[in-house]
Amino acid sequence: MGNSHSLSMPHHCAHIRTKDGKTLKFAYRALVDHIVLLRQVAVHPEMTQSGETLNYFINDYCQRFANREIRTKRQQRRLPWQIEWIWHVHRLHPVEYHTDFSTLWSNDELFDKKYTRLRLRKHNRNHAIRLAKVKSSSTKFIPSLDLESAVLRQRDFLEKFKQHTIYSSNLSQYSQNAFEQMVQNYISFLKLAREGEMIAPTFDIDLIWHTHMRFPSSYRKACIALCGFVLNHNDAIEVDTLKDAYEKTADRLMHTYNVSYGKDVPVDRLRETQYISSCAIIVAPISTNSCDGAGGDCGDVGGCGGGCGGGGGCGGGCGGCGGCGGD
Repeated sequence: MGNSHSLSMPHHCAHIRTKDGKTLKFAYRALVDHIVLLRQVAVHPEMTQSGETLNYFINDYCQRFANREIRTKRQQRRLPWQIEWIWHVHRLHPVEYHTDFSTLWSNDELFDKKYTRLRLRKHNRNHAIRLAKVKSSSTKFIPSLDLESAVLRQRDFLEKFKQHTIYSSNLSQYSQNAFEQMVQNYISFLKLAREGEMIAPTFDIDLIWHTHMRFPSSYRKACIALCGFVLNHNDAIEVDTLKDAYEKTADRLMHTYNVSYGKDVPVDRLRETQYISSCAIIVAPISTNSCDGAGGDCGDVGGCGGGCGGGGGCGGGCGGCGGCGGD
């Protein structure tokens, strides 16, 4: 696999500006952190199949969640990657994640992503011992969704990830232009959302979508600014329903931007196009300025800075999930 832990990892950052002047900052290192986790999970099938190992880490995660042990940057830095994976899957359901959090702490801010990891960590050699020690502990928190089923549903996404060029790419060579185009395509996708209707992403869009949801507070703020509501993420969709949603999304994108689904949406076309969401008319051009001093009115995704890099690329294909508005 590519050298994802290079010290020369670029600090690419995309700014998305809405018509009312609000700004969302999306950092490349947030995507790298996500890919590093996926690469780790991809080579450990026990974390995507039913059994003692998966149940142990789900229970461990629920205890940490209830005890507020994933809240600070220091706590997140020390999290086993297996717990990071369960937390990741929980956040892929933003409405349920918000409900679960609010049930325990109605007045607190969501546990948000504060630490980004740019390198793979070795598998914990005390794995079996830790299972035996924590297994008997009682869980204080029961999530509103079945986390085991949610994890198992990620197997299809992981298979597509392993077939994608980004699985083995050298992430330190990804260019600013390639990254910002991925983000632009994702923002264009969000702008198609209508409350109560389903939209289905390509895999590339889904990868950025998953990355965004790893920052729950930022995701909620961005959705409200861009869509007028929180776009939920649903990976439990029947194949026929998903295909129908994908075709409708493709038609809507062609009608709005005059471009085929899976192709890059030109920024010039975006500047000409205004899409009426449920709350406002918005535009979403991306600037390549440094994030320093830009202001994050809509919420920030990862830490931003300056920098540049080499080549990159992306492709198409259905992401295997859909979104439906409402919260």
